[in-house]
Amino acid sequence: MTLLRLRKEWKSVMIWLLLPIILTVVIVKGLGEFQQNAKVPIALIVEDDSVLAIELAASIEKMELISVQNMNLDEALFRLKQHELDSVFVIKEGYGERIHSNQRNRLIEAYLSNRSFAYPSVSETVLSLAQQDISRAKAAYVIQQIFHEFEMDHEWDYNRIIEESIERQRTESLLHTSFTFEKGTVAKQQPVPILNVWGIWALFAIISAFFVFDWMIKENRPSLKARWLYSATSFQSYSVRLLAVYTMLTLVADGLALLVFAQLLETNVTGRFVFSLLVFRVTLNLFAFLLAIVFARQIMYYVTGMAVSIMLTIAGGGIIPIERLAGKWPWVEMVSPVRSLMTNSMPFVWLFPLAIVLGGWIWRGGKRIA
Repeated sequence: MTLLRLRKEWKSVMIWLLLPIILTVVIVKGLGEFQQNAKVPIALIVEDDSVLAIELAASIEKMELISVQNMNLDEALFRLKQHELDSVFVIKEGYGERIHSNQRNRLIEAYLSNRSFAYPSVSETVLSLAQQDISRAKAAYVIQQIFHEFEMDHEWDYNRIIEESIERQRTESLLHTSFTFEKGTVAKQQPVPILNVWGIWALFAIISAFFVFDWMIKENRPSLKARWLYSATSFQSYSVRLLAVYTMLTLVADGLALLVFAQLLETNVTGRFVFSLLVFRVTLNLFAFLLAIVFARQIMYYVTGMAVSIMLTIAGGGIIPIERLAGKWPWVEMVSPVRSLMTNSMPFVWLFPLAIVLGGWIWRGGKRIA
């Protein structure tokens, strides 16, 4: 009977097993491409080879909402005229020397067109970065005065002070937040990614699990119950056997997801995460299996399954980060097994009760859970 069920529905099963992988790749790649296209295109021409000019260019290129393109001035002006660029910025030759001599005029030249809508905000950002160099130079001359007062002019080194300032800004965080818990321990707040690959995958994996386990409703229809009276295999044994088979199939699909995401989406895979994914899958399959026992109509099962999928994913932080809530209320992490997947922990709060309910259902002889 198990082979007959798989032979009958193998096409739909394969679709639901592969759909979470396909949709996750499409959404992540699509949003990544959209984010890249949404960046403001500018051209940056660096005519100076000083340390300050190179550092300024690197800072501009690191700006998240700007797509910096390096080219010569003639090409940049031509593309600006064609409205392929929002604006053009030129770090003039002698930028470092002008900063060194405390001259603030004509450090950077900018070109714009009548369609340079983002120019005001971009130019303000570029000027703020240049202002950092001016502030460093001013600080260096203040230090020079201090050295002069103590008759240590021979030990004053302008380039060394500038390099130390840049290195200090790079290695030290100017803004730091932390959470303090009851015991007085301080935990650094880690940056939260905007788009979580496994959070998106979890949403589609939960939805697909409900569609994969709809066979439980089909096999538990009153019109088919009579056949088990003349069968050597009981209904609960048959159901548990199919549960194990489908769990193995979903685990194979999860292994494929690990490989695909690692290759295409550059996700990190650790042994702890693999084990967490294994427990998450077992928990998810048990939940979908037991929920199917409750319903007699497939449409209600599907609607409930999709609603539960969205709630569990949101509550688990798969779509909206909940790090702040979890830091304030640790019990939030137990609400959804998706949260356990995101934090590489085990959803024991879900797994153990589901296993007990499954055991009770088998002990009752496979009767519908009311």
